[in-house]
Amino acid sequence: MGSHRVDEPRPFNRRILVGLVIGVTVSATLTAIATTNQSPVAHETVEVGSSIPLEPTMRKDVRLTPDEAKARAREEAHLSKMVDSLRRKLGNAYAGAWYDNTKRKLMVGIIDRAYLGDVQRAGAEPRMMKNNLAGLVGQKTRIDRMGGSAPSSIFSWYVDPATNSVVIEAKKDGTADEFIEKAKGNGDLVRVERSDREPRVLADVIGGRGFTVGDARCSIGFSATTPAGTKHFITAGHCTAAGAVVLSDGLEFGRVNAGTFDTDGDFGLVDVTDPAAGIPASSVDTRDGGPITVTGTEVAPVGASVCRSGATSGFACGEITAIDETVNYGEGRIVRGLTRTSVCAEPGDSGGPFVSGTQAQGVTSGGIGDCASAGTTFFQPINEAATKLGVTVVTG
Repeated sequence: MGSHRVDEPRPFNRRILVGLVIGVTVSATLTAIATTNQSPVAHETVEVGSSIPLEPTMRKDVRLTPDEAKARAREEAHLSKMVDSLRRKLGNAYAGAWYDNTKRKLMVGIIDRAYLGDVQRAGAEPRMMKNNLAGLVGQKTRIDRMGGSAPSSIFSWYVDPATNSVVIEAKKDGTADEFIEKAKGNGDLVRVERSDREPRVLADVIGGRGFTVGDARCSIGFSATTPAGTKHFITAGHCTAAGAVVLSDGLEFGRVNAGTFDTDGDFGLVDVTDPAAGIPASSVDTRDGGPITVTGTEVAPVGASVCRSGATSGFACGEITAIDETVNYGEGRIVRGLTRTSVCAEPGDSGGPFVSGTQAQGVTSGGIGDCASAGTTFFQPINEAATKLGVTVVTG
């Protein structure tokens, strides 16, 4: 759906709800596209060219209450800096990192025993692996290049550091198997998880509170500004592709500035046109738990707690289960670089904010399942979105 820009905005309506941009309701007070309403289906794990078992616990959906997520966030606050430091120190010996909630410890994969002490002294637990992260990322990049030929029965692929593999999630059928055989090539890096649940973005055309654009309902992600001080918010790109005028309660609130929904990502920017809107706030609305003030955009690792706010389903929490995932939404809509979580979502939640503690992580893209079952939701990382859109996330 590519990027687009709207020029010459129409006259705005001054009756727009000012609280959408100022105060604690700035993020996730509007409504959008989100995830499928499908029943959970058990996964079948198929080993492809490797003897390392895929741990069943790594496939569980981990649901956290907001209070549990808040407690874990305090423990996990240092993880981002620890991962960055170890990655630089280990160099080519680094095989990825993930947080083990059972041990309450950061796990770090390495391919050289000489670095065991470095990992331990940093406060993490080392795990010997066969392949370094560079090799795994290289394999995923190879599959990304083949992505245009992926059938709809290939749902997604991502690097899984805990199993030292590249996982392809797919339906069990002939066209998927043909793609998988080509994807794995002569190596032993690829694994397959079988599923009948397809990831999709769904436009929720039911009227109601929240922001609407075209026939879609979406959620505000994060407030953002430019060096010139202009006011915006970031949301999902597939929301901004639905039209030009952004409405709240049927009245104009903003205008679509830009949107991307393709292999480059799923992110969009809305210009706030209401003259009554005050300074953009740094808050995420948790509905009944008080607002969260966003203080930064440090990236949380796999296994860290994460929470999502959305206009349809409110505030829900879980864990980050994969990063840099390529998701096939069908009909040629393949999006790279998404983060996978065990948080549920509903139609209307797309574009809403993801946070880990007080750190902004991303905006909801789409997913599998719903909040009545074991849901999986993908988000577009916020740092990439803000950089490509040329804005800065508002922090407190």
